[in-house]
Amino acid sequence: MSRQSTRWRATVAAATLFAAAGLVARSGALLLAAVVPLVYLAYSLVTSGPGSVSLSVTRHVEPELSPPGTPVHVTLELTNEGDRPVSDLRVVDAVPADLAVTRGSPRTGVALEAGATTTIEYVLIARRGVHEFEPPRVRVRSLGGTSVTTLRPTVSGDTRLVCRLDADAPPIDDQGAQFVGDLTTDEPGEGLTFHSTREYRRGDDARRIDWRTYAKTGELTTIDYERRRAASVVLVVDARRISRVSAGPGRPTAVELSAYAATHAVTDFVASGHDVGVAVIGADGPGPAGLHWLAPESGDGQRSRAIDYFRTATEVTGGAPDIDRQLAELLDLVPPGAQLALFSPLLDDLPVEAVQAWRSQGYPAVVLSPDVVTDNTVGGQFEQVQRYTRLARCQATGARATDWRRGTPLPMALAYAFAADARLPSQRPTGTGGVP
Repeated sequence: MSRQSTRWRATVAAATLFAAAGLVARSGALLLAAVVPLVYLAYSLVTSGPGSVSLSVTRHVEPELSPPGTPVHVTLELTNEGDRPVSDLRVVDAVPADLAVTRGSPRTGVALEAGATTTIEYVLIARRGVHEFEPPRVRVRSLGGTSVTTLRPTVSGDTRLVCRLDADAPPIDDQGAQFVGDLTTDEPGEGLTFHSTREYRRGDDARRIDWRTYAKTGELTTIDYERRRAASVVLVVDARRISRVSAGPGRPTAVELSAYAATHAVTDFVASGHDVGVAVIGADGPGPAGLHWLAPESGDGQRSRAIDYFRTATEVTGGAPDIDRQLAELLDLVPPGAQLALFSPLLDDLPVEAVQAWRSQGYPAVVLSPDVVTDNTVGGQFEQVQRYTRLARCQATGARATDWRRGTPLPMALAYAFAADARLPSQRPTGTGGVP
Protein backbone atom coordinates (compact mmCIF):
# COMPACT_ATOMS: atom_id res chain seq x y z
CA MET A 1 0.00 0.00 0.00
CA SER A 2 1.37 3.44 -0.85
CA ARG A 3 0.31 6.97 -0.18
CA GLN A 4 1.85 9.75 -2.22
CA SER A 5 1.83 13.47 -1.38
CA THR A 6 3.14 16.11 -3.83
CA ARG A 7 4.66 19.32 -2.56
CA TRP A 8 4.60 21.55 -5.62
CA ARG A 9 1.83 23.93 -4.54
CA ALA A 10 4.08 26.09 -2.38
CA THR A 11 6.65 26.32 -5.19
CA VAL A 12 4.04 27.47 -7.74
CA ALA A 13 2.62 29.95 -5.24
CA ALA A 14 6.07 31.44 -4.61
CA ALA A 15 6.79 31.79 -8.35
CA THR A 16 3.39 33.43 -8.95
CA LEU A 17 3.94 35.86 -6.07
CA PHE A 18 7.36 36.96 -7.33
CA ALA A 19 6.12 37.30 -10.91
CA ALA A 20 3.07 39.38 -9.89
CA ALA A 21 5.20 41.61 -7.69
CA GLY A 22 7.70 42.07 -10.50
CA LEU A 23 5.01 43.07 -12.99
CA VAL A 24 3.41 45.52 -10.59
CA ALA A 25 6.72 47.05 -9.56
CA ARG A 26 8.21 46.70 -13.03
CA SER A 27 11.21 45.09 -11.35
CA GLY A 28 13.44 42.80 -13.35
CA ALA A 29 14.97 41.40 -10.16
CA LEU A 30 11.60 40.20 -8.87
CA LEU A 31 10.76 38.68 -12.25
CA LEU A 32 14.10 36.88 -12.19
CA ALA A 33 13.40 35.66 -8.65
CA ALA A 34 10.21 34.03 -9.90
CA VAL A 35 12.34 31.78 -12.09
CA VAL A 36 14.14 30.19 -9.11
CA PRO A 37 11.11 28.26 -7.70
CA LEU A 38 10.18 27.18 -11.24
CA VAL A 39 13.69 25.82 -11.81
CA TYR A 40 13.47 23.97 -8.49
CA LEU A 41 10.11 22.50 -9.52
CA ALA A 42 11.36 21.48 -12.95
CA TYR A 43 14.42 19.83 -11.43
CA SER A 44 12.27 17.85 -9.01
CA LEU A 45 9.95 16.69 -11.77
CA VAL A 46 12.72 15.42 -14.04
CA THR A 47 14.48 13.52 -11.23
CA SER A 48 13.34 9.96 -10.59
CA GLY A 49 10.26 9.91 -8.36
CA PRO A 50 9.74 7.47 -5.50
CA GLY A 51 6.79 5.80 -7.17
CA SER A 52 9.12 3.51 -9.14
CA VAL A 53 10.91 2.16 -6.06
CA SER A 54 11.07 -1.64 -5.77
CA LEU A 55 12.10 -3.00 -2.37
CA SER A 56 12.48 -6.52 -1.05
CA VAL A 57 12.31 -6.87 2.75
CA THR A 58 13.39 -9.83 4.89
CA ARG A 59 13.12 -10.13 8.66
CA HIS A 60 15.02 -12.60 10.85
CA VAL A 61 14.00 -13.22 14.49
CA GLU A 62 16.53 -15.22 16.51
CA PRO A 63 15.39 -17.21 18.36
CA GLU A 64 11.83 -17.23 17.02
CA LEU A 65 10.75 -19.46 19.96
CA SER A 66 11.97 -18.03 23.27
CA PRO A 67 11.32 -18.27 27.01
CA PRO A 68 10.46 -15.12 29.03
CA GLY A 69 13.32 -12.72 29.69
CA THR A 70 15.47 -13.97 26.81
CA PRO A 71 17.14 -11.40 24.52
CA VAL A 72 15.79 -11.76 20.98
CA HIS A 73 17.82 -10.43 18.04
CA VAL A 74 15.84 -8.98 15.15
CA THR A 75 17.42 -8.21 11.77
CA LEU A 76 15.55 -6.39 8.99
CA GLU A 77 17.17 -6.34 5.53
CA LEU A 78 15.95 -4.03 2.74
CA THR A 79 17.27 -4.36 -0.80
CA ASN A 80 16.73 -1.88 -3.64
CA GLU A 81 15.59 -4.18 -6.45
CA GLY A 82 15.10 -1.30 -8.90
CA ASP A 83 17.56 0.02 -11.49
CA ARG A 84 17.73 3.53 -9.99
CA PRO A 85 19.13 4.74 -6.67
CA VAL A 86 16.85 5.86 -3.87
CA SER A 87 18.16 9.17 -2.56
CA ASP A 88 16.20 9.26 0.72
CA LEU A 89 14.88 6.05 2.28
CA ARG A 90 13.50 6.11 5.84
CA VAL A 91 12.42 2.87 7.55
CA VAL A 92 10.75 2.08 10.89
CA ASP A 93 10.12 -1.57 11.77
CA ALA A 94 6.78 -2.39 13.43
CA VAL A 95 7.90 -3.64 16.87
CA PRO A 96 5.04 -5.47 18.69
CA ALA A 97 3.41 -3.16 21.21
CA ASP A 98 4.07 -5.42 24.24
CA LEU A 99 7.82 -5.63 23.62
CA ALA A 100 10.54 -3.09 24.23
CA VAL A 101 13.78 -2.48 22.35
CA THR A 102 16.75 -2.78 24.73
CA ARG A 103 19.61 -2.40 22.27
CA GLY A 104 19.96 -1.01 18.78
CA SER A 105 17.20 0.82 16.91
CA PRO A 106 14.30 -0.36 14.73
CA ARG A 107 14.66 2.66 12.41
CA THR A 108 17.14 4.04 9.90
CA GLY A 109 17.51 6.62 7.14
CA VAL A 110 19.81 5.94 4.17
CA ALA A 111 20.46 6.54 0.49
CA LEU A 112 20.31 3.21 -1.31
CA GLU A 113 22.00 2.47 -4.62
CA ALA A 114 20.42 0.10 -7.11
CA GLY A 115 20.96 -3.47 -5.91
CA ALA A 116 22.31 -2.35 -2.53
CA THR A 117 21.08 -3.63 0.84
CA THR A 118 20.71 -1.89 4.19
CA THR A 119 20.29 -3.69 7.50
CA ILE A 120 18.51 -2.76 10.74
CA GLU A 121 19.46 -4.68 13.89
CA TYR A 122 17.96 -4.42 17.36
CA VAL A 123 17.30 -6.54 20.46
CA LEU A 124 14.02 -7.21 22.26
CA ILE A 125 13.27 -8.94 25.58
CA ALA A 126 10.79 -11.80 25.18
CA ARG A 127 7.49 -11.83 27.08
CA ARG A 128 5.09 -14.76 27.19
CA GLY A 129 2.66 -14.89 24.29
CA VAL A 130 2.61 -14.76 20.49
CA HIS A 131 3.79 -11.39 19.19
CA GLU A 132 3.08 -10.55 15.54
CA PHE A 133 5.28 -8.18 13.53
CA GLU A 134 3.43 -5.91 11.12
CA PRO A 135 5.16 -4.80 7.89
CA PRO A 136 7.65 -1.97 8.46
CA ARG A 137 6.77 1.58 7.53
CA VAL A 138 8.91 2.83 4.65
CA ARG A 139 8.98 6.43 3.46
CA VAL A 140 10.71 7.37 0.20
CA ARG A 141 11.43 10.97 -0.83
CA SER A 142 12.46 12.23 -4.22
CA LEU A 143 15.84 13.94 -4.58
CA GLY A 144 14.24 17.39 -4.53
CA GLY A 145 11.96 16.49 -1.64
CA THR A 146 8.84 17.47 -3.55
CA SER A 147 7.36 13.96 -3.61
CA VAL A 148 6.95 11.51 -0.72
CA THR A 149 5.66 7.94 -0.84
CA THR A 150 4.79 5.83 2.21
CA LEU A 151 4.98 2.07 1.70
CA ARG A 152 4.05 -1.05 3.70
CA PRO A 153 6.11 -3.63 1.81
CA THR A 154 5.50 -7.36 2.08
CA VAL A 155 8.01 -9.02 4.41
CA SER A 156 9.53 -12.44 3.90
CA GLY A 157 11.16 -14.50 6.62
CA ASP A 158 9.96 -14.33 10.23
CA THR A 159 6.76 -12.48 11.05
CA ARG A 160 6.26 -13.32 14.72
CA LEU A 161 7.95 -14.05 18.03
CA VAL A 162 6.60 -16.91 20.16
CA CYS A 163 7.44 -16.85 23.87
CA ARG A 164 6.54 -19.93 25.94
CA LEU A 165 7.43 -21.02 29.45
CA ASP A 166 8.79 -24.34 28.15
CA ALA A 167 10.41 -22.90 25.02
CA ASP A 168 13.89 -24.20 25.81
CA ALA A 169 12.85 -27.27 27.83
CA PRO A 170 13.12 -30.44 25.68
CA PRO A 171 10.72 -33.37 26.09
CA ILE A 172 11.32 -35.55 29.13
CA ASP A 173 12.67 -38.39 26.99
CA ASP A 174 15.51 -36.09 25.88
CA GLN A 175 15.99 -34.32 29.21
CA GLY A 176 18.67 -35.35 31.65
CA ALA A 177 18.95 -34.37 35.29
CA GLN A 178 20.46 -30.92 34.81
CA PHE A 179 20.63 -29.56 38.32
CA VAL A 180 19.24 -32.05 40.85
CA GLY A 181 19.36 -35.66 39.78
CA ASP A 182 18.14 -38.40 42.11
CA LEU A 183 18.10 -37.00 45.64
CA THR A 184 20.08 -38.96 48.20
CA THR A 185 19.62 -39.80 51.88
CA ASP A 186 22.07 -40.09 54.75
CA GLU A 187 21.35 -43.82 54.92
CA PRO A 188 23.94 -46.14 53.28
CA GLY A 189 22.98 -48.61 50.60
CA GLU A 190 23.13 -49.10 46.87
CA GLY A 191 24.17 -46.12 44.76
CA LEU A 192 27.07 -44.48 42.96
CA THR A 193 28.64 -42.04 45.44
CA PHE A 194 30.85 -43.32 48.28
CA HIS A 195 29.25 -43.17 51.74
CA SER A 196 31.27 -45.37 54.17
CA THR A 197 32.80 -48.81 54.74
CA ARG A 198 31.79 -51.59 57.12
CA GLU A 199 32.70 -55.17 57.96
CA TYR A 200 32.03 -57.74 55.28
CA ARG A 201 28.81 -59.75 55.68
CA ARG A 202 28.03 -63.05 54.04
CA GLY A 203 26.09 -62.38 50.83
CA ASP A 204 27.59 -58.95 50.11
CA ASP A 205 28.13 -58.29 46.41
CA ALA A 206 31.76 -58.97 45.51
CA ARG A 207 31.77 -55.73 43.48
CA ARG A 208 31.29 -53.78 46.71
CA ILE A 209 34.27 -55.34 48.51
CA ASP A 210 37.11 -52.91 49.20
CA TRP A 211 39.88 -54.93 47.57
CA ARG A 212 42.47 -52.22 48.17
CA THR A 213 41.98 -52.46 51.94
CA TYR A 214 42.04 -56.27 51.71
CA ALA A 215 45.40 -56.13 49.90
CA LYS A 216 46.85 -53.93 52.65
CA THR A 217 45.37 -55.51 55.79
CA GLY A 218 43.95 -58.85 54.74
CA GLU A 219 40.54 -57.88 56.16
CA LEU A 220 37.37 -57.96 54.10
CA THR A 221 35.34 -54.73 54.16
CA THR A 222 32.29 -53.68 52.19
CA ILE A 223 31.73 -50.25 50.62
CA ASP A 224 28.38 -48.57 51.17
CA TYR A 225 27.18 -45.90 48.78
CA GLU A 226 24.74 -43.04 49.22
CA ARG A 227 21.28 -44.49 48.95
CA ARG A 228 19.05 -42.82 46.39
CA ARG A 229 15.33 -42.33 46.62
CA ALA A 230 12.66 -40.28 44.94
CA ALA A 231 11.63 -37.01 46.56
CA SER A 232 8.30 -35.25 46.82
CA VAL A 233 8.62 -31.58 45.87
CA VAL A 234 5.90 -28.90 45.81
CA LEU A 235 6.63 -25.88 43.60
CA VAL A 236 4.88 -22.74 44.88
CA VAL A 237 4.49 -19.78 42.50
CA ASP A 238 3.74 -16.35 43.97
CA ALA A 239 1.17 -14.91 41.51
CA ARG A 240 -0.16 -12.13 43.72
CA ARG A 241 -0.87 -8.69 42.29
CA ILE A 242 2.22 -7.23 43.97
CA SER A 243 4.35 -9.72 42.03
CA ARG A 244 2.96 -8.71 38.65
CA VAL A 245 5.61 -6.07 38.12
CA SER A 246 8.52 -5.91 35.69
CA ALA A 247 11.94 -4.31 35.56
CA GLY A 248 10.75 -1.93 32.84
CA PRO A 249 8.33 -1.47 29.92
CA GLY A 250 8.21 -4.45 27.60
CA ARG A 251 9.97 -6.78 30.03
CA PRO A 252 8.50 -9.97 31.59
CA THR A 253 6.84 -9.69 34.97
CA ALA A 254 8.13 -11.42 38.08
CA VAL A 255 5.25 -13.90 37.78
CA GLU A 256 6.30 -14.79 34.22
CA LEU A 257 9.90 -15.31 35.34
CA SER A 258 8.80 -17.36 38.35
CA ALA A 259 6.58 -19.55 36.16
CA TYR A 260 9.43 -19.98 33.69
CA ALA A 261 11.82 -21.09 36.44
CA ALA A 262 9.21 -23.45 37.90
CA THR A 263 8.65 -24.95 34.43
CA HIS A 264 12.34 -25.82 34.20
CA ALA A 265 12.32 -27.21 37.72
CA VAL A 266 9.31 -29.48 37.17
CA THR A 267 10.84 -30.75 33.91
CA ASP A 268 14.04 -31.79 35.62
CA PHE A 269 12.39 -33.21 38.74
CA VAL A 270 9.98 -35.35 36.73
CA ALA A 271 12.82 -36.51 34.48
CA SER A 272 14.67 -37.61 37.62
CA GLY A 273 11.71 -39.69 38.82
CA HIS A 274 10.51 -37.43 41.64
CA ASP A 275 6.93 -36.65 42.61
CA VAL A 276 6.15 -32.99 41.86
CA GLY A 277 3.22 -30.91 43.05
CA VAL A 278 2.21 -27.34 42.16
CA ALA A 279 0.55 -24.56 44.14
CA VAL A 280 -0.24 -21.09 42.75
CA ILE A 281 -1.02 -18.52 45.42
CA GLY A 282 -2.57 -15.13 44.83
CA ALA A 283 -5.03 -16.22 42.15
CA ASP A 284 -8.56 -17.58 42.44
CA GLY A 285 -8.37 -21.24 41.50
CA PRO A 286 -10.62 -24.31 41.65
CA GLY A 287 -8.75 -25.93 44.54
CA PRO A 288 -9.14 -25.61 48.31
CA ALA A 289 -9.14 -22.00 49.57
CA GLY A 290 -9.05 -20.86 45.95
CA LEU A 291 -5.65 -22.41 45.32
CA HIS A 292 -4.49 -23.73 41.99
CA TRP A 293 -3.37 -27.04 43.52
CA LEU A 294 -1.83 -30.08 41.91
CA ALA A 295 -1.00 -32.94 44.27
CA PRO A 296 2.51 -34.43 43.92
CA GLU A 297 2.79 -37.12 41.25
CA SER A 298 5.35 -38.18 38.67
CA GLY A 299 5.30 -38.76 34.93
CA ASP A 300 5.03 -36.77 31.72
CA GLY A 301 1.32 -36.13 32.27
CA GLN A 302 2.09 -34.45 35.59
CA ARG A 303 4.62 -32.20 33.86
CA SER A 304 2.03 -31.14 31.27
CA ARG A 305 -0.56 -30.39 33.96
CA ALA A 306 1.99 -28.41 35.95
CA ILE A 307 2.91 -26.27 32.93
CA ASP A 308 -0.78 -25.54 32.36
CA TYR A 309 -1.01 -24.28 35.94
CA PHE A 310 2.04 -22.07 35.42
CA ARG A 311 0.49 -20.60 32.27
CA THR A 312 -2.65 -19.87 34.28
CA ALA A 313 -0.53 -18.08 36.88
CA THR A 314 0.81 -15.66 34.25
CA GLU A 315 -2.63 -14.93 32.80
CA VAL A 316 -4.73 -14.34 35.92
CA THR A 317 -5.63 -10.68 36.42
CA GLY A 318 -8.60 -11.00 38.80
CA GLY A 319 -9.08 -9.86 42.37
CA ALA A 320 -7.05 -10.72 45.44
CA PRO A 321 -8.08 -13.90 47.30
CA ASP A 322 -7.45 -14.54 50.98
CA ILE A 323 -3.71 -15.23 50.87
CA ASP A 324 -3.39 -16.16 54.55
CA ARG A 325 -6.10 -18.79 54.10
CA GLN A 326 -4.40 -20.12 50.98
CA LEU A 327 -1.07 -20.49 52.78
CA ALA A 328 -2.72 -22.21 55.75
CA GLU A 329 -4.50 -24.62 53.39
CA LEU A 330 -1.26 -25.29 51.56
CA LEU A 331 0.36 -26.58 54.75
CA ASP A 332 -2.55 -29.00 55.19
CA LEU A 333 -2.20 -30.24 51.59
CA VAL A 334 1.56 -30.78 51.46
CA PRO A 335 2.38 -34.44 52.23
CA PRO A 336 4.73 -35.24 55.15
CA GLY A 337 8.40 -35.19 54.22
CA ALA A 338 7.86 -33.12 51.07
CA GLN A 339 10.10 -30.24 50.11
CA LEU A 340 8.68 -26.79 49.30
CA ALA A 341 10.19 -24.56 46.63
CA LEU A 342 8.95 -20.95 46.50
CA PHE A 343 9.32 -18.78 43.39
CA SER A 344 8.71 -15.15 44.37
CA PRO A 345 10.27 -11.68 43.82
CA LEU A 346 10.00 -11.08 47.60
CA LEU A 347 8.52 -7.60 47.25
CA ASP A 348 6.86 -7.77 50.70
CA ASP A 349 7.13 -9.77 53.91
CA LEU A 350 4.39 -12.33 53.27
CA PRO A 351 6.61 -14.84 51.38
CA VAL A 352 9.18 -14.64 54.18
CA GLU A 353 6.50 -15.38 56.77
CA ALA A 354 5.35 -18.33 54.64
CA VAL A 355 8.88 -19.77 54.55
CA GLN A 356 9.19 -19.30 58.31
CA ALA A 357 5.93 -21.21 58.79
CA TRP A 358 7.10 -24.05 56.53
CA ARG A 359 10.40 -24.36 58.36
CA SER A 360 8.67 -24.30 61.76
CA GLN A 361 6.69 -27.33 60.60
CA GLY A 362 9.92 -29.08 59.62
CA TYR A 363 9.61 -28.85 55.84
CA PRO A 364 12.82 -28.35 53.84
CA ALA A 365 12.46 -25.18 51.76
CA VAL A 366 14.06 -23.50 48.74
CA VAL A 367 13.47 -19.91 47.62
CA LEU A 368 14.29 -18.67 44.10
CA SER A 369 13.67 -14.93 43.73
CA PRO A 370 13.75 -13.27 40.28
CA ASP A 371 15.14 -9.74 40.48
CA VAL A 372 12.75 -7.20 38.91
CA VAL A 373 13.71 -4.21 41.08
CA THR A 374 15.31 -1.28 39.26
CA ASP A 375 18.00 0.30 41.44
CA ASN A 376 18.74 3.38 39.33
CA THR A 377 16.62 5.55 41.64
CA VAL A 378 16.73 6.22 45.36
CA GLY A 379 13.38 4.45 45.81
CA GLY A 380 14.59 1.48 43.78
CA GLN A 381 17.79 1.19 45.79
CA PHE A 382 15.80 1.20 49.02
CA GLU A 383 13.46 -1.50 47.69
CA GLN A 384 16.47 -3.58 46.65
CA VAL A 385 17.94 -3.35 50.16
CA GLN A 386 14.62 -4.53 51.59
CA ARG A 387 14.57 -7.42 49.13
CA TYR A 388 18.11 -8.48 50.10
CA THR A 389 17.03 -8.37 53.74
CA ARG A 390 14.10 -10.70 52.99
CA LEU A 391 16.45 -13.09 51.19
CA ALA A 392 18.69 -13.11 54.27
CA ARG A 393 15.70 -13.74 56.54
CA CYS A 394 14.70 -16.72 54.43
CA GLN A 395 18.27 -18.01 54.57
CA ALA A 396 18.28 -17.60 58.36
CA THR A 397 15.41 -20.10 58.67
CA GLY A 398 17.57 -22.79 57.09
CA ALA A 399 16.00 -22.42 53.64
CA ARG A 400 18.17 -22.11 50.56
CA ALA A 401 17.50 -18.58 49.27
CA THR A 402 18.79 -17.68 45.80
CA ASP A 403 18.79 -14.26 44.13
CA TRP A 404 18.18 -14.77 40.41
CA ARG A 405 19.83 -11.63 39.06
CA ARG A 406 19.09 -10.32 35.58
CA GLY A 407 21.60 -11.72 33.12
CA THR A 408 22.23 -14.90 35.14
CA PRO A 409 21.35 -18.02 33.10
CA LEU A 410 18.40 -19.84 34.63
CA PRO A 411 20.09 -23.29 34.78
CA MET A 412 22.87 -21.75 36.86
CA ALA A 413 20.39 -20.14 39.26
CA LEU A 414 18.44 -23.39 39.61
CA ALA A 415 21.61 -25.42 40.16
CA TYR A 416 22.61 -23.12 43.01
CA ALA A 417 19.10 -23.01 44.48
CA PHE A 418 18.64 -26.77 44.67
CA ALA A 419 22.22 -27.85 45.30
CA ALA A 420 21.84 -27.55 49.07
CA ASP A 421 18.82 -29.84 48.98
CA ALA A 422 20.48 -32.52 46.85
CA ARG A 423 20.83 -34.57 50.05
CA LEU A 424 17.58 -35.44 51.79
CA PRO A 425 17.52 -36.04 55.55
CA SER A 426 17.00 -39.59 56.70
CA GLN A 427 14.04 -38.47 58.78
CA ARG A 428 11.75 -35.51 58.66
CA PRO A 429 13.45 -32.65 60.56
CA THR A 430 11.91 -31.22 63.68
CA GLY A 431 12.25 -27.96 65.52
CA THR A 432 12.10 -24.40 64.26
CA GLY A 433 14.57 -23.07 61.76
CA GLY A 434 17.05 -25.94 61.78
CA VAL A 435 18.88 -26.82 58.59
CA PRO A 436 17.56 -30.11 57.20
